[in-house]
This record gives sequence, structure tokens and C-alpha cells, in this order.
Amino acid sequence: MPDLAASLAMTAALCTYEGAVYATGVATSLDSGEIQYCEYHLPSVYNSRRVLYYSASGHKIAEKYLTGIDNTRPQFQQHDTRQGEERRISLQGQQLKLAYRKNATAPWQFSLISAMDVDVADAGFDVFVREQWAHLAAGRTVQFRFASPLHGRSIKLRARKIPCRESDTPSLCLKVDLAQPLLRIFAGDLYLVYDKASRRLRLFEGVVNLLSDSGISQRLTIHYSY
Repeated sequence: MPDLAASLAMTAALCTYEGAVYATGVATSLDSGEIQYCEYHLPSVYNSRRVLYYSASGHKIAEKYLTGIDNTRPQFQQHDTRQGEERRISLQGQQLKLAYRKNATAPWQFSLISAMDVDVADAGFDVFVREQWAHLAAGRTVQFRFASPLHGRSIKLRARKIPCRESDTPSLCLKVDLAQPLLRIFAGDLYLVYDKASRRLRLFEGVVNLLSDSGISQRLTIHYSY
């Protein structure tokens, strides 16, 4: 792993951001391994965090701002500067307001759902994993409802422990997919690797929260360092 870590650090440097960071993610193509973008999670300030997304050529392509990052349902707003795509979740009383628009000229799509009908939103999944660590590590399947601005509703998902593809470091490897059996064939799953000692996400593989340069969803691998 030291060689991989050094390689990722060099790759992240190509994206040109040089400020202080809490974590860095390097997103690469599943097929070619070519870098697609880097994400920089800045140090938290008053339980809030900015995430900057840079292309491999060194241009900022998106930014996300989260509040309540110690919660499984943080509020956030994400703006992609390329097409103008935006995703937002905000708390309004006992409800969550989900907002989405595909590009700068598209109309906004809004929906309100009860906060009690949502277990996880965006980066709150990491908090959720740590809260459910004992159950997941013991091999139990954990179901949860994930708020999706893109779909305007919460989606029932499940997470479960699976054998790790690589076993050189102590890890907890998870598969996340749809909870409804009949729908699983229509959607891809996620493969996640968490370090057992720190309980931090080390690797993500699946559909990411940024569209491609051409404005379509993409499946990538993201390696994280802290």
C-alpha cells in the first residue's frame, strides 16, 4: 500500500489544490485507471465542511458545502460549474426539502419528505456506518432510507459485509445496493472499503455524485487518504 499511497498523492497534486485538507479523494476510471477528478475535503469549521472538486487539468469543476457533518442527515448544497447541475437538501421544521436541477437552464425540481422517513443523506453515510459498525462487522444486513435530490425521494438501500478483494490491510468491506429484490437488476451496487482501525472510508467504487464532462452519470473508483 505505500506505493499506492505515494502514487495517489502525486496524482492528487496534479489537480493543483494546495490548501489544508482533512481528506483527499482521487477518482479514476474503472477501465483505464485514468484520473477523472480529485476531491478535497477541507477541515471542518463549526460542524460544517466544504468539498472542492478539481479536474485532472487543475480546474475547479464543482463545490459542495455541508452543515451538520456529525449527523447522518447533513444539510448540503452542491454546485457543478460545468453544466450548472445543483443538488440540495435543507431542513425545514420536521421535513427535508430536496432540490435538484440538471443544468443552469433546467427548471428546479422540489420535493418535501418527512425527516422521520430518512435515515441517511449524502456524506452522512459515513456517520451511519460508524454507528452501525458492530452490526455490519458481525455480518448483519443493515437497511436504511437514503435521501436523493436527484430522484426527489428517499430510496431504500441495504449494506452488508462481503469478502474484501484485497486482504493486505485490516478492512471492513461493504456492498450497498437496493433493498427491493426486484429492482436490483436495474441498478448498480457500491463497493466500499473501510479501515478497521480508524473506521474511515478508504475506497469507493460505484456511481459517483458528479456527472461526467458530457453530463451523464458515471461509475468510478475513488481512493481516499487522510
